[in-house]
Formats: sequence, C-alpha cells, structure tokens
Amino acid sequence: MTLAQDPATAEFRDMPASAISHGVVDLLLPVSEMPSKLEAFASTPIEDRRQQSRAEKRRSELEEEEEDEGVLERILSLVADHAGRDFSAYKRGTLLRRIDRRRSLLQIEDLEAYANHLENEPSEIETLWRDWLIGVTGFFRDAPAFEVLREALVPRIEQIQDGEELRFWVPGCASGEEAYSLAILAFELLEETGRRLNLRIFATDVDERAIETARAGCYPEGTIADVGPERTQRFFDRQDSQYRVGKKVRDAVVFAPQNLLQDPPFTKMDLISCRNLLIYLKPKAQKRILMLLHYSLKPEGLLFLGSSESITGVEELFDVVHARCKIFRRSESGDQAHVPTEWVGSAAALANGGRPKEHRERGSLDYSEMLRSQLLGRYAPPAVIADQNGRIEQIHGRTGAFLEPAPGGPDSNVLQMAREGLRNPLTAALRELARSEAASSERDIRVQSNGDTTRAHLVVRRLTDPRLSRPLFLISFEPPRVGPAATNGREHPSSDETPQDPERVGELEEELRRTREDLQGAIEDLQSTNEELASANEEVQSVNEELQSTNEELMTSKEETQSLNEELQTVNSELNAKVANLEETQDDLMNLVNVTRVAIIFLDEHLRVKRFTPEAQRLFPLVDDDIGRPLVDIRTRLEYPHLEEDAQEVSRTLVPEFREVRNEDGTWWTAEIRPYRTSRNAIEGLVFTFVNVTRMKETATRAEEESRTLEAIVDTVREPLVILDGELRVVRANASFYDTFQVSRSGTEGVLLYDLGAGQWRIPELQRLLERVLPANESFEEYHVQHDFPHIGLRHMVLNARRLERNGEPHRILLAIEDQTDRAPSGVGGSGDSRA
Repeated sequence: MTLAQDPATAEFRDMPASAISHGVVDLLLPVSEMPSKLEAFASTPIEDRRQQSRAEKRRSELEEEEEDEGVLERILSLVADHAGRDFSAYKRGTLLRRIDRRRSLLQIEDLEAYANHLENEPSEIETLWRDWLIGVTGFFRDAPAFEVLREALVPRIEQIQDGEELRFWVPGCASGEEAYSLAILAFELLEETGRRLNLRIFATDVDERAIETARAGCYPEGTIADVGPERTQRFFDRQDSQYRVGKKVRDAVVFAPQNLLQDPPFTKMDLISCRNLLIYLKPKAQKRILMLLHYSLKPEGLLFLGSSESITGVEELFDVVHARCKIFRRSESGDQAHVPTEWVGSAAALANGGRPKEHRERGSLDYSEMLRSQLLGRYAPPAVIADQNGRIEQIHGRTGAFLEPAPGGPDSNVLQMAREGLRNPLTAALRELARSEAASSERDIRVQSNGDTTRAHLVVRRLTDPRLSRPLFLISFEPPRVGPAATNGREHPSSDETPQDPERVGELEEELRRTREDLQGAIEDLQSTNEELASANEEVQSVNEELQSTNEELMTSKEETQSLNEELQTVNSELNAKVANLEETQDDLMNLVNVTRVAIIFLDEHLRVKRFTPEAQRLFPLVDDDIGRPLVDIRTRLEYPHLEEDAQEVSRTLVPEFREVRNEDGTWWTAEIRPYRTSRNAIEGLVFTFVNVTRMKETATRAEEESRTLEAIVDTVREPLVILDGELRVVRANASFYDTFQVSRSGTEGVLLYDLGAGQWRIPELQRLLERVLPANESFEEYHVQHDFPHIGLRHMVLNARRLERNGEPHRILLAIEDQTDRAPSGVGGSGDSRA
C-alpha cells in the first residue's frame, strides 16, 4: 500500500504531487489520518496468496479451489462488461494477488464481498484492471542484453538496402522507455554502419494512459539514470526538472493502443521486442502470441524476449541467437500452418503460393513426377520425418500399423503416437543419433496392433540436406530382414512355435541384447542428467544464498535511506524556512535601498566591484559586466581625484573616511568609505556609500543667508529688539537693546528674560502672555511696562511680541520694546500696567 499526503494539506506540495503524477499512489490522506489507515491495513486478515501460488504450482488446475475460481470468473466478467478488457488469458495467481492487494487496501476480507463491491462501485473496476496491467519498464533495461542485441542487429541492418525501412515493433510498451531505447540503439547503429535507412518503430499497449505518457516523452531525472550522460546529452532535452526525448527519436516512434490478444498484428518486422509480457499469461496464450510474432517477422527477423521468458511449445518456429539474453531468429523450416490464420486470412496457411490445391492451374502432365509418385506408393516403406524430440514434419505411406493418435488433444509427436513395442527402440535410436555423428541406426522390432504382432525393421537415418536449419531424421518401417514364415511380416499365434525353436531363441536373444543396450544407454543418460541436475541445484542454492544476502543488504540500505530521507526532509524544511527568511530580508533590503536612494558599491580586497545598487549608476557608468573590474578603472562622474588613495588608506587603517564631493551635474554627495566586515568579523573589502546632500547644502546656504539678513535687519532697527527661544531665553538682542539698557552681550544672551538685571522683567502677566505665543501662535501689542532700571532710571515702555517662523529651525519669539518715557502721560505709573 502506498499512501501520500493530500497536496491541499501539504506544506511543500511538489513532493506528493510528484508521486501522484506517476500513478503509484493508492490513497490520498491528511497526515493525521494515515496512522489509523496503516493500523487497519496491517490488522486485516487477508490470505497470503504467495503461499497459495507456490502450492498451486505443485497442483494441477483441477485441484484449485472451485469457489475462488467461480468468483474470479465473475470478476473477469465484470471487468469485461464494464471496461471491455478480457483478462481471461492472464495467469490466475497474478490476478488473485492483485485482487488481494485491492482487498487489503479496502479492508474487504472476503473475495465474494469484493466482487459485490465491484458491482456497486464501477470506479473500482477501472482501478482493478489498471492494477492488473503491471507496466514496469525502463531505459536500456538489462544493459548486457542490449549489447548482445546490438551485435545481432548489425548483420540484419547490412542486409537492408539504403532508402528502405528498418521496422521494429514493441508490443506492451507501457510508458515508452523500451521503444525509445531501441530507437536510440538503432540510430547509433545506423551512424556506425553508415547506412541510410528509414527507421520506423511501432509501440503498442492496451493502456491508453501509458500511451499518452509515452507520446509526451517526458521523464524525471531518476528515470533516465541508466541512459548515460553521453546519450542523455545527445538524445534528450532538459525541460525544467524533467528530460524530454529529442524530436528526432520521437518522430521515429509511433505509439498506438492495441490488445495483442485480440487485435491484428503489425507485419514485416525486422525486430520485435516483447519483453516481460508473456510471463503474465497462460501457456496457451503464450504459444498463441509467439505464433503471432513469428508471422509478423520478416524472414530471419529477430525476436527479443524477457530474461524469464522462452519459446516453449514453438521451438520449430525460431532459431536461438543467444539463449541467455533471449534473442531468437525466425525459422523458415517450421510448420507454417501454426500461423494464426484468423489474422492473416485462410490463404496464409495454404500451400502453393497461397492458392488451395484444388485451384492450382492445370497444365501439361509431369510424367516424371507421376512415375516417382507411383514408385514411392508401391515400393517405398511407410516413413516419417521428425526432429530429435519426435515432432513430426512429414508422413509418407500407411503408418497405422506402427502409429496411432494418442489420447487427449491432437498431437504430432511420433513418440507419443508410437504403438506398443515401438516407443522404446525408437527413442533409443533418436537418442543415439542425437549424441553421435552416426548416419543411421537400425534394429528389428515387434509392434502390437489390434491383438496381432507386426514385425518390421526400424531404420532411422539422419537427413543431410544443407537447406535444413535444424537436425531432422527419416524414420522408416521396412520389411523384416529375418523371421518365420508369415505374410507381410504379420505373425499369428501358432501351437507349433515353442520356446525351444532355435530361430525363435536367437531372435529373443538378439532382442534382449538390444534391450540391454537401450537400457544401459538410458541409465547413462539418466546418470548424466542427474549430475547436471545436482550441479544446477547447487548453483540455485548458491544463487539463493546470494539473493538472501543481497536482500538483507537491501533491507539495511532501505532503513538507512529512510533515515536519511527523514533527515533530509527536516533539513529541507529548515532550509526552506531560511530561504524564505533570506528572500524576505533581501526584499526588505532592496526596498530600503531603493527608498533611501543611496548609492552603494561593494568592493573586494583588491578594490574590484562585487555588486552595486541602481543609484550608483548615476555616479559611475556601471553595468553587470563590470563586476570583477577594479573600480579605479571605471571612469567616474565625481570630482574625486583622491578616491584610490582614500580607499587604500581605509584598507590599511580600517578607519572610515568621509568626504564631500561634487558631481559633473552640479550635485553634491557625501562619500563614505568603510571596511566590509563579515559575520565572522573578517575584513573582505570595502563599502562605498554616496549620499546626495545637494538639497541639504542648498537649504543650509539659504538658512545662513536668511540668518545674516535677519541679523542685519535686527541691528538696523532703532528700537530695542530681543529674540527669545521656547524657554524664554535670550537668543539674540540688537545693539539698540544693549545701548538702551546699558547691559553687556555676555550677560544677556542665553539668560532667561526674567533673570535679566535685577529681575525687572519678572512680571507674571508678561510671563503668561509670552508663554502662549509659541504654543497657541498668539501675539500681543502695546503691553505697557513702567520700571526703574539701574543706570537709566525710571522708564515707561510698550512691549509688542509675536512668533518668528524660520524654515528648518525652531520657532522663536520676537519681542519689540518701545521707550515712551518722554511721551508718557501724567499719572501713569505702576509696574506692569498693560493695555494689551
């Protein structure tokens, strides 16, 4: 069972999405629901079908459980009705194991209940039949076999004329890796041999989804690991995190949906790669497909099977090219009647160029052929042509006295058809010729037929025709060389025949001697076979131990990988968080630099440019290609002739340097040079910072000019004037004030108004009025004050006050004092008299 987190609940959605896209996930769940699902899955008591399948291999099909067979047939019918897919030719063990897996996922204990579930849930039917299609493949799977195939294809390619097609067929192509691998191999061979052939590869599969994936030709990086870097660079294009098969290779492969068991085949193929498809089918279906592939191949075309597959049952249709790598060549000596005529028409199985014998064109009589036929029919003994395994290729004459059909289905094996008394000597003769280089083997035989005994002389001769691609033998049943008076070799029981008859005794002794020789040969063959089986058993045991050791190593590696994967996930989460923080910090820093409009240039220890802000391009004509160049080699628009000397001085002393420099456009900049300190407090260069101070400089100049103007105005006024700050301290007074009240500048500026002199200005009402001038922006006029001042005597004054505003400076209070002593009316007196 494969679980994946629901992408909607995942922090990093790419990880579960990648698994989902490959179609290997059974259930999508939030993480919180996974433990309960796993516990339920582990606790479901589903029968271990692996153990059952081992037992089934040791039992015949008749011993299978009838109940499971009936339910399985029902499930197959449901799949066929709803999905149009016929899986009746698949092995029962494979189907039941996949059904058990689905039952475990759905927690359905009973096979009958699962069949009921299929009837109620049509979506589960599609899930089940797609689960039956085990689409396991890969690029250059079993690389040594591909190298052997490369060698076998070279002579095949050299036989084809330039401009013709080189045709391959890949039935059961799944997601297309096998077809693309053959295309890459073919293009490499065409380049090596210098041949100009039109490559055409047909790749078919019953699964439309797999066909769509194969047509796209896009695969993750891990899938093409076995391709190799050279082939990857040459035949693939990188697209984001995937690799796509190049257009040249994709154009050579045609993908199409096809059911190999039902649909017509492709024909005239130079190579058919049908790997790891037959292992899922029953023997009868395997034989049918192999016959179909034989018909689809050109003469001497190649058949490429999986490592666990064979051509059992159709050995006469193919010649072995490489037994271990399962590469075969179409044989032309086999019985062409084995071709599935329902696909190619009844004419494909007929002789004489595809025309039935009764429709042969009539012409002049061939007397030599007539003579040969008459002589063979009258004088030639009954005979059979067969291979060393006894498979019959041709029968001549009446062989009923020696051969009869075996019980069961039709069989064309001479050993199975041999009557009593013929099988042992015939088997011994075929074995003798197969083991030696002898041309023939002869012996007298007695065959029991319908209660009678027929005597004959058995002769087995090796056929030496150079056109034969495999050993064939002529088995003839000739008249007996010696024997009692009998008609045509047939013996009838006689009362005169006694065991003491010398002639009969000699025959029995000769028969006994041959029987002993045959038995001795059989014993030697059996001993040799036992030794080979013992050796093979030892090798199997050795391989089994190696596989067990490998399995233990793989389990250990799996645990280590899982642990490493968990650590990597943790590190990945932390790294993603840090990357997010770094991106946020970088964004903040970028916006800060853009808002402040500060020109910054980072230099390394050799005063070469490392990076710069956009504002720096106003002062230096910097582009991205200038990174790595010395800053002093780049012309600057600043009037800064000591730039290099200042930079070297800061590098040497690590003391920051400040300068105010002017640009060509008239703007003023404050240049600051500081050491570049890392988080480890190491010095790795300099940082140049340039701040535009043109506006500040202009503002300061205007303020200075305004201040000078104000001071001139204040000094020009003949009446006493005093400028106070917010605390009512004297900021400045004019010359008239000092002359009128005969006080010094040092004893006046910076002193509170109420502390001047002997405290003559400490008038509560005046203090109240002055304290409201700045906060409330109020003013007062004609506030009368009469006081006896030291040195000048009694004075009558009128005060006027208002707020004085200046850009960029704190607000001030301007206090004007008008001396009206000479104009004061009689009777006016009293300090602090106000008419404001």
